[in-house]
Amino acid sequence: MVADVAGDTRTPMLGAARRRLLAEGYAGLSTRKVAEEARVSLSQLHYHFGSKQGLILALFAEENLRRLERQTRMYDEDEPLWQRYERACDYLEDDLDSGYVRSLHEMIAAGWSNPDIREAVRDLLGGWFALLIEVAREAAAPGTMATDSSTA
Repeated sequence: MVADVAGDTRTPMLGAARRRLLAEGYAGLSTRKVAEEARVSLSQLHYHFGSKQGLILALFAEENLRRLERQTRMYDEDEPLWQRYERACDYLEDDLDSGYVRSLHEMIAAGWSNPDIREAVRDLLGGWFALLIEVAREAAAPGTMATDSSTA
């Protein structure tokens, strides 16, 4: 069994799961192939994640949290909202290139037939809705550049 430098065996498993998900989709993903690619035993993978579903939900939760934290930090910065929005568009390009958006759609599609995945994805996406509601409130607030007619 191979682990990363810190002794974390989850990291290579999540990396392998991400590559397999992007290559094969959720329906075609095999925990056996993930374990082989991560160079861990199948039992080790099941010990850490319980199942294919647990593995993919852990992967999606980690990737989603990292991006949501990035976006939250960016929208908390003190610069005009339009500049932050432009940066958010750049982040979307990065997310498309990285495969995150494809992973998100794979999880949404899996949720159509699996209520546990559907609930987990809905909960994870709730953070995005909360962030965007705050951004919309900022944009609608009196005196912001978004509502100031003198800047038009």
